[in-house]
Amino acid sequence: MTDLALRLREHVRAKSPPMGEHCSAIPAEHYTSQERCAQEMATAFRKYPVIVGHRDQLAKSGDVIRHDALGLPLLITRDNQGDLHCFLNACRHRSMRLQEAPKACGKRSLVCPYHGWTYELDGRLKHVPHDYAFPDLDKQSNGLVALPCAERHGLIWVLPTPGEDLDLNQKLDAYLGSINEDFEYLDLGDSALYEQTESQHAANWKLIIDAFLEAYHVRVLHRNSIYPFFEDAMAANDVVSPHMRSAVARKGLADINTETDSLPTDALALRNLVTYTHFIFPNTIIIFNPDYASVLSFFPDGPERLTWTHHMLIPQDQNTPERQVHWQKTLELIKHTVFEREDLFAAEGMQIGLRSGANTHMTLGRLETMIRYFHDRVQDAIDA
Repeated sequence: MTDLALRLREHVRAKSPPMGEHCSAIPAEHYTSQERCAQEMATAFRKYPVIVGHRDQLAKSGDVIRHDALGLPLLITRDNQGDLHCFLNACRHRSMRLQEAPKACGKRSLVCPYHGWTYELDGRLKHVPHDYAFPDLDKQSNGLVALPCAERHGLIWVLPTPGEDLDLNQKLDAYLGSINEDFEYLDLGDSALYEQTESQHAANWKLIIDAFLEAYHVRVLHRNSIYPFFEDAMAANDVVSPHMRSAVARKGLADINTETDSLPTDALALRNLVTYTHFIFPNTIIIFNPDYASVLSFFPDGPERLTWTHHMLIPQDQNTPERQVHWQKTLELIKHTVFEREDLFAAEGMQIGLRSGANTHMTLGRLETMIRYFHDRVQDAIDA
């Protein structure tokens, strides 16, 4: 992480942004085609671990949350032993949704609102009203359909394919690779959830990720919000296939410790000079701001609509009544100004333009090469 920042500082001092070797293009239909969207959903959103929540949403035994954004009705539970589970949110009798409330809630068991079939929080079928009407029913084999899930770095991960090996922890070690060490260094797992929000927007899911993979747009799109804190178009990137780590230069990076030619190794001190951003394939961006982090996930709802989720995470020791005014002000800035009025405004505007047929492709310059890398990984998933 410090090496990436040092590399970036040299570019800032030289007033020469890091650039790729070539320009490239993305077919416009990759943002508008129903067939392409179906391919992405069947591969990138079914065969790879996906972040669906934060540990604090399931803080205690009996907590249950619903998650529908993957195109699958998911139910995540914390059972009485404190173990985490993920199931398809469908009764085994006639497929009725078991959990309707969109917010996290406490449950002693899961009761179908149609006929009252009841399940333990670990998915076992517990009770069938008038069970004599089902003389051949095997309760043991009619528990809820489970999906692999795990808690890592304070986040809840699901592999959204029933029937896969249920031990996701081991898969995450290999999947995240050295990014595990990044998240430990940045204390992601020690963060508290300040607020979780979800909203729907008229844009392709990849348009938002594209924006977070380049700093070229910051001076113009964010000129009245966050640009004053950043250098112009200065971002360095590392590939941790299929993911990426990025560092965006904040004001002051070029001048720090010029005599010793070093940078602070303390993560919080370094975050005042560099904003680290991690792209976790297929659909999550994690931004480490100076004193908080944003976990952003983008789910396709057809080729031209997306569901956006934002988990704002703050240090555990600053989750106090005295700091609430600061955190609320921060949330208002990042959510309503930077995300909604700027990033989402741009994505929805681009979607309208793509639909018009004005361009057959999206042009990527040498400051936008990480977008090309992201789209190549999506293509890899489809081809595989």
